[in-house]
Amino acid sequence: MPGKELQIPNLHPSHRTSSRYDGQDAELSSSFTGRLESFVGSYSRTSLMHMAENVVVPEGGMTDDEDDHSSLHSSYLPRYENTSRRNSDGTIHERTPLFPNLQKIDTCNSIMTVADNYPSTQVTHAKSSFTQSIFNSINILIGVGILALPLGFKCAGWLVGVFVFAFCFGLTNYTAKLLAKCLDADPDSRTYGDMGSYAFGIRGRFFISILFLTELVTCSVALVVLLSDGIDSLFPGHDPIFYRLVSFLILTPTLFIPVRHLSYTSLLGILSVFALLVVIIYDGLSKEEAPGSLHEMADTSFFPEDWMTVPMSFGLIMAGFAGHAVFPTIYRDMNTPRDFNQMVNYTYVVTSIVYMTVAACGYAMFGSATMQEITQNLVTIPQYNQVLNRLAVWLIAMNPIAKYGLTLNPVVLSWQLGLQNNQAVEHWFSRGSWRKPVVKTLGVILTSAFIVVLAYLLPNFDKIMSLLGAFFSFVISGIFPMMCHLKLFGDTISRKEIALTWTLITIAATMGITGTICSLL
Repeated sequence: MPGKELQIPNLHPSHRTSSRYDGQDAELSSSFTGRLESFVGSYSRTSLMHMAENVVVPEGGMTDDEDDHSSLHSSYLPRYENTSRRNSDGTIHERTPLFPNLQKIDTCNSIMTVADNYPSTQVTHAKSSFTQSIFNSINILIGVGILALPLGFKCAGWLVGVFVFAFCFGLTNYTAKLLAKCLDADPDSRTYGDMGSYAFGIRGRFFISILFLTELVTCSVALVVLLSDGIDSLFPGHDPIFYRLVSFLILTPTLFIPVRHLSYTSLLGILSVFALLVVIIYDGLSKEEAPGSLHEMADTSFFPEDWMTVPMSFGLIMAGFAGHAVFPTIYRDMNTPRDFNQMVNYTYVVTSIVYMTVAACGYAMFGSATMQEITQNLVTIPQYNQVLNRLAVWLIAMNPIAKYGLTLNPVVLSWQLGLQNNQAVEHWFSRGSWRKPVVKTLGVILTSAFIVVLAYLLPNFDKIMSLLGAFFSFVISGIFPMMCHLKLFGDTISRKEIALTWTLITIAATMGITGTICSLL
């Protein structure tokens, strides 16, 4: 129906496991392979949701041309037709009846499937355990932004850096718990976008969807820059255009790989981060004199050397806590949702230890010479174990290869669906079977080329990460959850809590605005 919109919750096939597999669960769980598969599958579900949360596209003109999707569509779609619910203000808001899937993106038509919120009598799938949920949350939170944390401390100095870190830690820990409370206000809510829609109507969902799409484009640019810088560190001496071209040739093919495979490769992210942590500590302890030593600190500053660079640190540090888009999914996917707050606390303790260790060690080792990516500093010290360092750089460079397709696929899917819903274009497609795949292939290549061009025009990794943190993270992980909480519970919470919430919103907005301006200059 024209005018409606589709929510795309990006589900992994494990969400659609039919009951014919139920009898195998006990046998699988008793083996190491089964437990490992369950563990990885749990992360796969949440990573998919994180990378394409709540993309909104116009409904209509979508069909099924694959047997497995068609059978699911015919079996479960009627349950959602003509359904509706009330928003928090009492107005009627129709729930989306169809949920596309990003498992396959090789045709525009093969995207119809069902969501994960059917009764257990219809569709059953494994839930994530407490430990799996912690792992999923840590893997989502700890991303490539960790590379710029030492630079964040360089911009802010020790005192302001620790204060900003503590504020970002406390703010996002608090708002993560608010998300669960807001989701419980509407039992049908499954995602961050559902929460926004329930609190502020379709405008809330549209705002979040556009914000997520823009964030995905920005993240994709950061991945291209990171890969280019990694290649430059390993093979220096070439023109920046050459590195961007090589990155384009490496990354573009990942857009044609089924997303269900990419979700598993993104597990490489957490492995590379912990490998980097070990390498930094080992390098620092293996060298006796500065620079690059943990025995003799480099020239660091207690207060900011230049107060004008402090806003840059807001985004660089906050970028490490940008995982709230996936917390609703983790909450709904938990075996014991009542333990969500405790799970968040464990997650933040582990994450903060990793972050603070990298930030403090990196800044202490290189001081005022700290570069935009800590790996760039590591390769400049000839006394380090070069084999170990190059391995760490290679692992970090593999991150963009693993995550580029997963990050950019929702953007690709959005324009594909928009194109498909144009009747004139669909009529032109129908006049030749070759036209749709050719246009789609060229469109994917041009989308990737556009991202690479942006990466060439915006070559500074620190500026991109600062923008991600200052604008997107403060809005998505800080301000918006508190606004939803006020909207849904403003009449029931105490004046003291309301005052605290508005104070946090004001501080977060100030830091976000100043940080965004600084990152764009």
